[in-house]
Amino acid sequence: MSNAKLETKFVNEIAGKFLVPAYQRGYRWGTDEVTRLLDDVFNLKGEGGEKSKNYCLQPIVVKKLGEKFFEVIDGQQRLTTLYLIYKYIFFKGQCDEPQFILEYQTRTTSADFLQNIESNLDDKDEYIDFYFMANAYTAIKNWFDIKKDSRKVARYFDTLFSDNVKIIWYEVDDTADGNAMFTRLNIGKIPLTSAELVKAMFLSSNRMDGRKQDEIALQWDNIEKELHNESFWYFLTNNSAKKYQTRIDLVLDLKSERKIDEREKYFTFFYFDRLSKEKD
Repeated sequence: MSNAKLETKFVNEIAGKFLVPAYQRGYRWGTDEVTRLLDDVFNLKGEGGEKSKNYCLQPIVVKKLGEKFFEVIDGQQRLTTLYLIYKYIFFKGQCDEPQFILEYQTRTTSADFLQNIESNLDDKDEYIDFYFMANAYTAIKNWFDIKKDSRKVARYFDTLFSDNVKIIWYEVDDTADGNAMFTRLNIGKIPLTSAELVKAMFLSSNRMDGRKQDEIALQWDNIEKELHNESFWYFLTNNSAKKYQTRIDLVLDLKSERKIDEREKYFTFFYFDRLSKEKD
């Protein structure tokens, strides 16, 4: 029986202690990556504050180690950057302290460094990780300094904590091999697909018992197998199968009525996520 859990969260719903294990590299985001994240969120709303498109911060994959204690398997660069942005907004008096903390297993003082980042910027040469964290925080400060209009800063705060910004929270089975999963997602550069996320959502332990999980998992595999029948595949679509990491992605895209020009990578997952909140 799977103990996996999959849901969407808002930024202010992230809570607990997050351990970045030794098998991952340290924090390495530079100014370009940090600025891109800042710009993406800031541009979600127009100058008049009107709502625009949604923004997904990509999946955060974790394994539960204890009560509000998680091992970060994937997404630590985004999660750390989000924490640094959160800390800056807190320092400017726009929000409460983040409800989560991060600790890098190879740097036992990293949690303290991040929690007191504003006063630790001069200590960035102690470790290479601290160097990149401090530079990322400086990039965040500089980005906001360019937008000195306090209304724009407030607008960013309102957007980041609005229902426009979502995080895909994927809590894998507590027996999962975090190292192996990290290797699959990062070394091989194989991203999670909407189909994988939808399957994990269907099989979440809070939705059904083990027998039903096994039944759906078997049905899922049989559908994928049937879709590898070339005559059946091309009866359904003229698209090359190479466009899909798994062929069941096609069926889910058809169900969600995903348009050909849709740019949101996880459009189909969000469709099923909305359904799961509306229906049993």
